[in-house]
Amino acid sequence: ARVEDIQAFIIAERETRAEEEVPLLTTSIKADVNVKMGIVSDVKQELRKAQAYKINYSTRKEIK
Repeated sequence: ARVEDIQAFIIAERETRAEEEVPLLTTSIKADVNVKMGIVSDVKQELRKAQAYKINYSTRKEIK
């Protein structure tokens, strides 16, 4: 998927949910440990445009 697709995806996901569930939705960003912060920022900007303000971030520790 592309960053530009995020807003449409969030909106489509909300439409599949009951109205009372929508305020409870949390978006989860699971990023690779090596992802550039710029990409995460771009994703966050698109989530803001879709009014998805509840965000959970996760990654896993780099295995050496």
